[in-house]
Amino acid sequence: MNCELKLSGGRVIDGSGAVAFKADVAVTDGAISAIGDLAGLEAAQTIDCSGKTITPGFIDIHSHADFYLPSADHGVLLEPFIRQGMTSFVGGNCGFSPAPINDLSREAVGEASKLMGDEPLEIRWQTMAEFLDFLDGNGVALNIAELVGHGTVRSAVTGPLTVDAPNADELAEMERMTRQALDDGCVGVSTGLGYPPGIFSGEEELTEFARWAARDSKLFTSHLRAYSWISPVYQSDPSQSPHNIEAIKEVLNIAKAAGVKLQLSHQIFVGRNTWPNHADAIAAIEEAREDGLDVAFDAFPYTAGNTTASVLFPPELLPDLENVLADPEQLNAMRALGDMMFGQIGFSLEDIQIMTANAPSFDEYDGLFIPEAAARAGMDIWEFYGRMVAESQRSARVLIHTYSGETGDESALRAVLAHPLCTIETDTFLTARGHQNPAAYGTFPRALSTYVREGLFPFEEAVYKMTGAAAERLGWRDRGWVRENCAADLVVLDTDELADTATFEKPACFPRGIEHVFINGTHVVDGDSYDAAARAGRVLRS
Repeated sequence: MNCELKLSGGRVIDGSGAVAFKADVAVTDGAISAIGDLAGLEAAQTIDCSGKTITPGFIDIHSHADFYLPSADHGVLLEPFIRQGMTSFVGGNCGFSPAPINDLSREAVGEASKLMGDEPLEIRWQTMAEFLDFLDGNGVALNIAELVGHGTVRSAVTGPLTVDAPNADELAEMERMTRQALDDGCVGVSTGLGYPPGIFSGEEELTEFARWAARDSKLFTSHLRAYSWISPVYQSDPSQSPHNIEAIKEVLNIAKAAGVKLQLSHQIFVGRNTWPNHADAIAAIEEAREDGLDVAFDAFPYTAGNTTASVLFPPELLPDLENVLADPEQLNAMRALGDMMFGQIGFSLEDIQIMTANAPSFDEYDGLFIPEAAARAGMDIWEFYGRMVAESQRSARVLIHTYSGETGDESALRAVLAHPLCTIETDTFLTARGHQNPAAYGTFPRALSTYVREGLFPFEEAVYKMTGAAAERLGWRDRGWVRENCAADLVVLDTDELADTATFEKPACFPRGIEHVFINGTHVVDGDSYDAAARAGRVLRS
């Protein structure tokens, strides 16, 4: 037997969590054709992997990169993802997917896409099948699987800022659109309960949405309604039951009622006063799993995360936010409420760093923290923040720090990352301009170097968290592992050199030690060389 490619003499970590073993790996027709002592096997190309480690390609279970793939030059933009070893990702998270859409929601989806990228999508589809076919026809730089977003579906039926619950006819149309998207190949559904229109949705509506995924044994993912111990979303007393715990319990109850497999998105604890209840949050998830609910969660290995700048404002203000921000009296009232609420959380505008202001008069402040930017602009910090949000038409993107820790105190973050139910994800925006999130460059190398070196988990377990564990959640049997007949999504790395180099101050830095990346057998990263035009990925339909 001959093969196209042989990786010889490497240390194989197969993605299952099992101990590494020495073996050769053969690749033919985009798949792993043999593993073992293959000294007698002839290959068109052989790469000596002595002293190196071979792993499955990394799977990002929580991404927003689907909004980039329709762009003709997305292979250039997504280089940081692939250079850190990512070969597959799941899009459509947080309730936002690029399809299905109609005339009512076309503008809203375009506006939502501005939150993720430099330019709004040029939308050439309506159904999920048409979107996936479009990607298939044009080629994709890495493998993509898609969730159908509750927010996208609801926007198409009731509009993006409708507070009222859908009536029976509207709910039936939401069901039709969602089921069709699932039949078109989506791996599950997602909700974004911190963003409109998801933030307006009640448990009854969300339970129905989850049931539509349960019908096909597909995944239900959720961005929760609150990630801090006190939130304006809830009116209950947080001293009796913290609001982030209430948010977790809400989605656990929805999933239990629907009988669906649940993935809690980016398990974070926002603000210094929220960090202490991470043990209670994890305990609530563990209790639900012990009671029979198939639930797990994901997280990124950083103490800041990217989001839209408008996420700080109470839901009742969202339908008329620009007018509120333009009214000095209402802005002052918001300042007082914000200072009080943030003080209780242990967080403030001082902890926010601008990624991309997305407004011409504010773009010069990209990368700065709000106090420094406001001082340079000669404004009060609340005036600056409000004007940035309004002038960007809510598309300003920020990094919010104090997520599950800060320098010197990462106890909450590390408890989440180390937990057996946690998979590693990026949840990052990646744009051609503005200040980047270091997660776009260093998520997987950071888990494999910084946190392995500091003893948070063994190397094999870290690899499992970003390969086999994600594949198990998605029901994939043909990728996520170094096994015969699996897709040849492979990474060759040097563990001695492996390091993430991206920081919040200087984020756009590639990691060290990722030497080769193969996507479906195509060699896309070879040392310092990256093939942006390879289009080696596939659209993965369920």
